[in-house]
Amino acid sequence: MKSVFKTSLLFLKNGATVVGLITAVLFQVFFNTIWLSGYDQVNARMNQLAVTIVNEDGAAAEPVAKSLATGLHFEIKPSSTMEEARQMLTDRDVYMIIEIPSGFMQQAGDLSGPVAVKYVMNESNVATVKSVMQTVSAQVTATLNREVQQNSIRGVLNQSGMAADQANTMAVGLSSRVEAEVERLNPVNNFAFSMVPMLIVTATFTGAMLLGMNLQKVSGELSSRVGKWERFWARNIINVGAAFIVSLVGAGMMHVMGVSSADGWWILWLFQLLITLSFLFVAQLSLLLLGNAGAWLNSALLPLLMLSSGATIPRDVMPDFYQQIGHYLPATYAVEGMMNLVLGGDGISHDVLLLVVIGAATLVLGAVCTWIKRSGPAQSGIPLESKSAATPVPLTGNLPSPDRG
Repeated sequence: MKSVFKTSLLFLKNGATVVGLITAVLFQVFFNTIWLSGYDQVNARMNQLAVTIVNEDGAAAEPVAKSLATGLHFEIKPSSTMEEARQMLTDRDVYMIIEIPSGFMQQAGDLSGPVAVKYVMNESNVATVKSVMQTVSAQVTATLNREVQQNSIRGVLNQSGMAADQANTMAVGLSSRVEAEVERLNPVNNFAFSMVPMLIVTATFTGAMLLGMNLQKVSGELSSRVGKWERFWARNIINVGAAFIVSLVGAGMMHVMGVSSADGWWILWLFQLLITLSFLFVAQLSLLLLGNAGAWLNSALLPLLMLSSGATIPRDVMPDFYQQIGHYLPATYAVEGMMNLVLGGDGISHDVLLLVVIGAATLVLGAVCTWIKRSGPAQSGIPLESKSAATPVPLTGNLPSPDRG
């Protein structure tokens, strides 16, 4: 047993064990801080989700439309036509269309039949949106029922002088005359498909973190034999090769599991390739900037990317900090693009452009970090062959040395 305790002490004296323990603790710190602050009071901010009301019944239904807008307690974005509203819904600028159809008020005055109101929901969103919008549609239907009931009773009383008790009896029959007609845009019948965007962000960036840490370690070990620029470009050649392999496996697994895209498997794979490259360059930048400590920065980036991307909850209901920082992180555009490809949407050209910009920017910044650091021994003019034959310098210290080249 003594030998086991002594061995445990040897483990603890090794820098790699200490770094591992610190990393495990920091994961708890980062995930608790970022996720709990990001999700804090989300229910109270659900009224920041936007809907639009399209009144196709003109001036006659304007009081009803205004009453709905006032009573919903959600952000109401204006739209004058259904075509405009559908485009807003597809672009996720709004999360539901409430359509008051032509002839609504005339139908409301006819006591012989029901009155229809239409809701259009885009299911190419996180599951939270679908649940909230279903609740909103029920609330709107109840509100319209009250409006129709009041108008009908008022008309009957004005025309025939009906007694109050008779009016109340009729009101009971009128209270459910408004019927909801729901149209599902981009219907998602398999809940697993709605989790694909979050899966891509989590799996891809975690893999990028681990690959980056190992390349950083190898780069440090080669620093006495190879120059900093050779190591920098070698890392990126490996990153590109890894991105091809990882994205092929990822897209292939999704195909096997039944996930498909209306644009075809090749587009799905190429988009995942672009996501993987941008994530690899972001993870690499942290390590080039901070050395081995960059792994801890990446540990903080993982929950930040997952939260601010909108993969779990709509970005509209997040605190402003997470909404704003999401504009500069690649996961936001990875999630939006994957939603469009897998769940349905209006194309990925915007997301592709921004992923290319972020990937190129982080690669250039990585080159700048390499440039400002001092040159390694390999740039002193000694041929590589002679350096490899030189006596290796023994490593000292417990913690792994950062990549100083």
